Formats: sequence, C-alpha cells, structure tokens
Amino acid sequence: MNNIDIARQYFENYKQSFQQYIADDLNESDTRSKLIDNILINVLGWEEADIRREGHVDSGYFDYKISIPGIHFIVEAKRQFIEFKLPANHKMATTKSLQGGNKEVIKQIRDYTIDESIQYGVITNGTQFIFIKTINTDNTDWKSNNCLIFNGIQDIENRFVDFYDNLSKHSLIFNGGFRYDLPISTIENKTILTTLIDRDKELIRNSLSANITPLIDTIFGEIFSEEREDDAEFIKECFVENEETKKNKNEIERLFGDFAPEITNVIPVVNTSNLSTQIISEISSDEISIKNNFPPKPIIIIGSKGAGKTTFINHLFKYKLNNEEVENHFLIYIDFRKFFETETNFEPEKIAADILNKIYTKYEALELHTMKVMRRMYITEIKRNEESTWKYDKENDEAAYQRRLSLFLDEAKSNNLKHLEFLSKYLIRERRKRLIVIVDNADQFNDFIQEKLFIFSHSLTKATLCGTVISLREGYYYKWQNSPPFDAYESNVYHITAPNYIEILQKRIDYAIQKAPHFEKKVSGTNDRGLNYNFPANYITNFLSGLKYSIFFNANSSIIDFLNHTTYPNIREGLKVFKSFLTSGHTKVADYILREQYKTENQKTHSVIPLHEFFKSIALQNRHYYNSEKSLIYNLFVPPIDSSDHFIKIYILKDLNEFIEKKSYIEKLIPNTTILEKLNQLGYKINAINSAISSLLKASLIDTDEQLSDVEWNELPSSFNLCLTAKGHFYLMSILNRFHYLDLVSQDTPIYDNTQFDKISALFPLSNEQGVRNIAARVDCMRQFISYLKEMESRQPAQVLAVYGDITNTMETQIEAEIGRMK
Repeated sequence: MNNIDIARQYFENYKQSFQQYIADDLNESDTRSKLIDNILINVLGWEEADIRREGHVDSGYFDYKISIPGIHFIVEAKRQFIEFKLPANHKMATTKSLQGGNKEVIKQIRDYTIDESIQYGVITNGTQFIFIKTINTDNTDWKSNNCLIFNGIQDIENRFVDFYDNLSKHSLIFNGGFRYDLPISTIENKTILTTLIDRDKELIRNSLSANITPLIDTIFGEIFSEEREDDAEFIKECFVENEETKKNKNEIERLFGDFAPEITNVIPVVNTSNLSTQIISEISSDEISIKNNFPPKPIIIIGSKGAGKTTFINHLFKYKLNNEEVENHFLIYIDFRKFFETETNFEPEKIAADILNKIYTKYEALELHTMKVMRRMYITEIKRNEESTWKYDKENDEAAYQRRLSLFLDEAKSNNLKHLEFLSKYLIRERRKRLIVIVDNADQFNDFIQEKLFIFSHSLTKATLCGTVISLREGYYYKWQNSPPFDAYESNVYHITAPNYIEILQKRIDYAIQKAPHFEKKVSGTNDRGLNYNFPANYITNFLSGLKYSIFFNANSSIIDFLNHTTYPNIREGLKVFKSFLTSGHTKVADYILREQYKTENQKTHSVIPLHEFFKSIALQNRHYYNSEKSLIYNLFVPPIDSSDHFIKIYILKDLNEFIEKKSYIEKLIPNTTILEKLNQLGYKINAINSAISSLLKASLIDTDEQLSDVEWNELPSSFNLCLTAKGHFYLMSILNRFHYLDLVSQDTPIYDNTQFDKISALFPLSNEQGVRNIAARVDCMRQFISYLKEMESRQPAQVLAVYGDITNTMETQIEAEIGRMK
C-alpha cells in the first residue's frame, strides 16, 4: 500500500503521460489498461489480488470489482473522450441531480452493484470520477444520497488529499470505508452521568471498612513482591500448586479453560506440580554439560496474563528447590521492572551490572571481587601479557608490573557483559558450578522489550555458558515462534496453567480470618438504615466468615461464578476484583455482620451477600455513580466510533457464541473477516465494526489467536482470528438481561433521542450520602431505559432484525420477571 507521499509522486508521473493519452483518443479497453489501472495500482495502491476485471453478472460485464475483507466496490470505466455532466466548482451532488446528464452510466453501475449486492460504485473516464452509493440499508431513497465528484485532472490535483482519502487502499482500510460517506463522529447525544453535578463525588468510608482495609491490602495482593520482604508464613498458607487436571464435563470449562496450545516446541505440562519436577530435574542433572562446558538451553516460562508466572518462578527458586538439587549452581534472581523508565530502551550492560552486584552480595564468602580471584578469571589473558608486553616489568620492575595488572583488570571489569562471561566460566572451570540467571516480569513490557530479552537470554547463555530462566507472555511467544530470528534458537519452553481460582480464594480468606484478630477491636455505630450496632472485637472474623459462606456454599455460587467467568485464567485480575469488593465504599460491612448474626433457622442456607450487592460494589467502588471508563464493569451499549448503534457489540458476541456452541474447543476461532463481511453486508461501516472489536478485545470479552489476552495492538491488523472468551459468554448469557447491570449502564449510555432522554432523566433517582438510590424510582427509570432501547432497536434495518432477532423483548421479559421477584 502506498502512503500519500508516494501516491502523489505517482500521480505527478501520471499527469505527465496524460497529454499523450489525450492525443491517442483511447477506447474503453485502452482507458482501462492505460488510465484506470495506472490510477488504481500505482497511485492508489491497490494490488492485483484485490482486483477482478470484466466480471459477468445478470446485467452484463462490469469493468472492475475491488474487494478486500469488508470493503467492496465496482468501478465502471468509460472511454476517455466521453465527458460526464458534472456541476462546476462542486465537491458533492445528490445522485438525483447527477442523473439528468449521466442517467445511462448511473443506471449501469447501479445494476452491477445490485447484482453483486454491493453498496458502492465509482464511475470514471480516467479524468473525472463519480463516487456513488446505490443501495441503502435504512429504507431511504438511494437517489437522495450524496455523490463525491472530481471534475478532471486539475480538480484531482487541487483536492488530492480528498481523492486519496476516499479511494486509496490505505485510507479505505484505515477509515473502514469511503470517507465522504462515513457517519459524522459528533453524533448528538446525552448521558445521565454528564448531567449530574456531583458525578465524580466519592463516598465517605465508614470506620468498619477503614479497619478492614489494611488486612485486605496485605492478603489479597501478590504473594511475592519486590516492594516488601517475602512473608514465609503467607507464602506457605496461600500458595496454590496446580494438581493434575481432572476431567470436567462442564461446558464452560471445556470451552474456556486455561489450556496450553498444542505446539511442538512447548513442553506439554499443564500443572505446576509436574512443571516444577521437570525444571528441577533439568537443573539438577546439569553435571555433564558443566563438565564439558556445554551451554544449557534457556528456560522460557510462558502463560496467559495473570496466570501466575512470577509466583511460580519465585516459589520454585526460593522455596521449592533444596540445596541438594542446586548444589552445582549459583542462582541469581533479577526483577526486570527495575531497568526501565520507558518501554523503548534495552540496555544489556545494566542488566549484566545488576547480575554481577547480586553475585558479589549473595556469594560474598567466595570473594569473587578480589584480586586473587580475578587473576584466576583472567589467567590465560594475564599469562599472554606476561610473555609479551609485560615481560620486562614482570622480571625487572614489580611495581610497574602491578600497575599494568591493575589497569588491565580495571579495564576488564568495566565491560560488565564481558566480565560476567569470565566470571561465569571461572565458576564452571574452577568451582564446577553453573550460574543460573532468573529474569522475571519481562512479560509486563511490550513486544519490543520481550523480543530483546528473548535474544539476550540466548546470547548470554551462549557467551557465558550460564543458564537463563525468563518469563514471556504466551501470546507473543506463539506469535514469534516460527519467525526469524526466534526460529533459529532452541529453548525449553514451559506453559504455566492458572491454578484453581476457588482454591486460591479459599486460602486467602482462611488466612485473612486467621490474621483478623490482629486488626480487631470493639466498635459501635449506626448503619445506613439507621440501625444501631455494637460489635464485639471479633467482628472482622464474623464478616469474613459470612463472606466465605456466601461465596462457597454450594447452593449459592453466583459470586464465584461471576469471578470465575469474568477473570479466569487471569488470577491477578480476579484477586484485584475481589479486593475491590472488600474495600469498596458500597460494601456494607455492618449490614453483612448483622445479617449473619440474626439469621433465622430458615435463612441458614441463604447468602448474606447477594450478587447484585457484590456487583454494585465492584462496579462503583467508592463513587456514587457509574462511569464505564473507570469501572471494572463493561458497558455493552456504548456505541463504537462514528455510530449510534447500541447493539453492534452484542451482535458480535452473539455471532461468536453461536459459532462456539456448534464447534469444539479446538475450532472455536473464526476469521475476523467473517464478522466484518457479515456486518458490512448488513450495512455497518468497517471502521465501526473494527472499533467495536477493539473495544471488546480491550475488555477481554473476545480474544484472538495471536493475542491470547496479552498481545497489544496499536491498530488491528487486516487479518486475524477471533473467539469468544468466558467473560464475553458470561456477559451475553448471564449479565446482559439483569436488573443490576442495566440499572448501572443506563447511567452513562449515550441517549440519541431528546424526548426519551428527558423522560429517563426525570425518573433518575439521585444517590444519598450513603450511596443509596430509591429502588422504586430505579425500577421506573429502568423501564424507561428499556423503552428507549426498544425504540432504537425498532429503527434497525429489517435485515438486521431478521438475522439477530429482538434483543430488547427478551431483555424486557427477563427484567420484569426479576422485578417481580424483587418485590
């Protein structure tokens, strides 16, 4: 594809040849080959693979059909001397106004586009261009559509940016269609949130929550942290090691579990217990390679985002390995995050310097920094110097010899990478021990940094003969593995599978209950409903015990279902969500303790924390009102860019869900072009579809074969595969039609109808100081919001409704049933 500068240069060349074309009086065939081909291919960057010439349809033979995924249009070329009747000094004109002098060619291209089910066409004689939309999907008259026109070579030159932006391959892909016909991005709308004066106001935290927060911050974060010393008791009580994967017939587990892809160079271990055994075996059986000075293969730990790579590495090398298993090795742990202020620089010298400093500190008794040891490191180089340039001083001037030696060693150790090489080989040669460097947390950086570290680990191993262990995001590794230079390196690659989330949460809550007495004291006060309470010192224990019962009691698994489906296998994200509930200003600690204390016999099996309260706490955190840009809960009804359609994201989820229900886990991926083509044929713009896909990807409701939830794209590539995630499935099947979800998202969903907005706004109940909104008013406001969505859905093209059905009717039915239960 040509950028605009290259396109402009080709256009200048085209202009120079144009006078000769005029003199030749080209027929239609020559016009196509000498003019249109030149414009399309050289100037506008279309490739032969994108072009089909002289295709046959019922109406006859069209000249060109340009096709790439999601973008199709017909080009009709007339002979060069036939001049179109175009208004002077106009950029746009309606189809109806152009028909008077160009009726035949307009009818011809419309027939072709109808036969091919394509909305757009371009009519040209090589100098003049008419961009025309011949089919509408909103039941409006196609003759009222605006046409973009260019009235000759000079007009194209004067408006070349406009010409390029509307017809070049680069621009059509980037914009998702002909720019002149794209919807205006500033579609007028209002949201309830923007009308609220105190929309950013936060709740005043109650003392009970404040007392619990220090305990929560300690226990529901990372097990291993560079910022604090390792807590051996915490690690022992809360570390979860995956056991063998058990057969699970659950459909969600089958489709959305955390499985290692079947790739030949990835060692097929899907549980950390066996993985630990394999790596320990590999490290402890290194005797032969040490003896023969063979470099080991770097160990690459991969896994999905948040699956526990750092926790696994830390636990393995700090706690699992015993002295006998690593007696032939020196282990050095590096946290890669300390080397970067930005994500664009990579300095191996700094990494080598840190490795050296850690060696000197950890193995201080070996005195590796001393003159005595350094002379042994560089014994061969020193001997060569002594037999050549140092010979005279060594034999006649001891002081001069020592100065030469000191300068030599100073210079040698100033090159950290080279000095690390000599030190590592010294340890192997004279101490029969291999250095192993563990570089952790590289997976938190972008692909550039991870690529550099991958290559660095192999270079370090080859040069120094040390062992290296690094962690990478699995998405990047799978993306690179068969591409140079990565396919040239051999590694031992292990896949980390996320442990059981329920077990992790149980261990954390149990440990919090164990530690709660250290944070407790008697408290009294009044809850949000005016009830007085007087709690004994063990109130935190009571709260956590009630919480544990609410989450893990068999008959009440809605909270754990929510956490499992919306965060697994990202365990870090799951803990973050759960922690946000525990520390949210909307988490009513006093209410939950009172409910637990005053349960009747009939309520013993009831949860003290219903799902809708849990949901509200994590969605709002400490705010009075919902803002999708700041919330952990995603709003499906926010339209993509350049669109006012509330339903396109739901349509994408429905398509992916329909596909996955018909296929096995292995076949759950479908090309993005399938989604693009389907929605584009229903009238959606490519840029709007891509915008919706990007938003769903960012929210982890869908995933790709390349991304695997952890590869970042600045812009979507033209071709990739998509699949539904467990989170997307859960939103579609379990969240979308729930009162507590719609009650929140209605607050920041753009409303495109002023009358409807006024009705919704009039019914919207404000939050009081405790964050409570009147439930009866919320019900009324919710019904009006659904009424608005029903009206917007009724405006959808008939073919869209025929494909996807009525979303809002199902929504209304389920919401009314839920309101009945609430009453």
